[in-house]
Amino acid sequence: MKKSVEILGLPIISITEGRELGMSKTLLIDAKNGTVAAITIEDEDWYRGVKLIPYESVIAIGDDAVTVTNSENILTLDDAGDYEQLLDDNIRIIGTKAITKSGSIQGKISELYIGDDGKIEKCEITAPDGTTSDVTADQISIFGKQVTVIDPSSEKKNEPVAAPAPAAAAPAKE
Repeated sequence: MKKSVEILGLPIISITEGRELGMSKTLLIDAKNGTVAAITIEDEDWYRGVKLIPYESVIAIGDDAVTVTNSENILTLDDAGDYEQLLDDNIRIIGTKAITKSGSIQGKISELYIGDDGKIEKCEITAPDGTTSDVTADQISIFGKQVTVIDPSSEKKNEPVAAPAPAAAAPAKE
């Protein structure tokens, strides 16, 4: 599992061609399925438009690079018909308000954790007081453009659990 911040900015490397194809710029989110559908790429031809690599074409995401088989896996906007709606939707998740169905704002989504298969495993929420908590993907009902909705049946899981106070020791009698 990787944080989104650990993926963005990494070079995209073709392992069969032995060359760098560009840098990972953004994650293209499939909000309906809770997955990363593709990674957008910035390269020296950035002015020609968006390029992306479907997530299923990613071999691995390492500490230093994202590896793909070859440059043929990269799609231009003209070739990316399957991804056009996702590009139009432009769901970012990070920075959205995290709110329960019952209307309680928990904070803002500050990080995504992505599994090897591209599934969003969990999100980190930063509360207004600066504390952070995690919600798992099964606790999230909607990834929206401005708001991420948390299922109320899991609200109690998100609340910090207070540790029991240590019992006061009785003063020793001599």
